[in-house]
Amino acid sequence: MTQKYDQDYLKKAIADEREIARLDLRVRTSMPGGLGLSIDSNVYLMTGRVGSGSGIRTSEIMSKWRRDPRAAGALAIKHALNIKHDPDEYSVTVGYGPGRRGVTEHYGSHPNRDAATMAAITRATLQKLTEERDEAAALNPTRSKPSRQPVARAKSKT
Repeated sequence: MTQKYDQDYLKKAIADEREIARLDLRVRTSMPGGLGLSIDSNVYLMTGRVGSGSGIRTSEIMSKWRRDPRAAGALAIKHALNIKHDPDEYSVTVGYGPGRRGVTEHYGSHPNRDAATMAAITRATLQKLTEERDEAAALNPTRSKPSRQPVARAKSKT
């Protein structure tokens, strides 16, 4: 049984897209105002008007890596991903890295074969970017906070 395009499926797809945009520094710097803001905040930064009724749709603010085959293909090329379809097991595997670690998605978990491929590409990219972030954090640990923080004291009434 295949998954249908319903609200839950699209919410998961958009959540994956937002996570990639949050992790990929090159995407974050090209986004207006960063991704910590809501869509209305991004629309305000782009147009100077409050609210999403300003004519800019969500799809124009963020790439559709899980919903558009061209965007998913560009993401696969950008991160040097290897895509392999397995017709015997009805799945697609997307590999990356020197050991070609990979993410496997089954066709039955998605509305169609293209959706499974786009999901595998975005999940492999998420995994790759997360590993890169963790490796960078291990190589450059941040300093821990000092044990004593200066605290503002209330004035006494005398």
